[in-house]
Amino acid sequence: MQIQQVGNGKLLLGDCLEGMQTLSNDEIILAFTSPPYHNAINYEDHVKKLNGELGYWQRKEISYAEYKAFLMERFKELYRIVQPGGHNIVNIAPVLWQGKRIALPFHFVGWMEELGWVFKEDIIWEKAVARDRRSGVLFQHPYPGYYYPSLVSEYVLVFQKPGLNPRTNNIYHFRSQAEKVANQLDLTDYQAKSKNIWRIRPLSPQENIHPCPFPLELATRIIEFYSYKGDTVIDIFCGSGQTNLAAEMLGRKHIGIDTEEKYIKYTAERLIKQIKEQDHSTISAVS
Repeated sequence: MQIQQVGNGKLLLGDCLEGMQTLSNDEIILAFTSPPYHNAINYEDHVKKLNGELGYWQRKEISYAEYKAFLMERFKELYRIVQPGGHNIVNIAPVLWQGKRIALPFHFVGWMEELGWVFKEDIIWEKAVARDRRSGVLFQHPYPGYYYPSLVSEYVLVFQKPGLNPRTNNIYHFRSQAEKVANQLDLTDYQAKSKNIWRIRPLSPQENIHPCPFPLELATRIIEFYSYKGDTVIDIFCGSGQTNLAAEMLGRKHIGIDTEEKYIKYTAERLIKQIKEQDHSTISAVS
């Protein structure tokens, strides 16, 4: 397991199960991630394509049972390291498996509840610019039975590790009033943020080397709502580091874990660039 310290955080290269095993019980306030897509992305081949070693990548087929076991083993370990009252928030969507659309988010809720996580919220991430043209079938055949809506949303599922008692079943019971004031949220866009449908533009392919990154705005909103400055945030499948960048920007400690060295290096480079820009802005403001 290779570990690199960058800014307020550290990046771990390797399997997140092994990485989490190096962390202490109840160390994390907030976990936010998007798990590897079941069979939609072959991340190893995608990296080889980025390196010019492959012309194109192919899907990597694993059984749904194997995928479930893979996720449950890792989210069980995550449960150990999250503080009681802390949250595990997961960006996830249905998947196509053997010609059928599988209700992965709905199955996932049950899997997490088996591990002890308490389901709290279902947030819909509506992609403001959608490339999906699935609904074109209806345009070509405007008859009942031909409705296949364009897929322009994903789920953001919020789970909580129960507190030791009702008083501690939150992330604010031990905060001072001064700490709360220092973390007061900007609610000028309250109407947009107060609903459980968040309209946020997805990234275009040229904006990021990862095949399926969630937008920085999504990570920023989650971190602002579910952690305080100085808290530790973890992304166990960090990919291109969107969670880490948002956490660094918002004054949180952070941990990112990924199996692909290309993505870890990319995350580190982006963090270093962001830290330099922040330092420059601070110096300019003081001057």
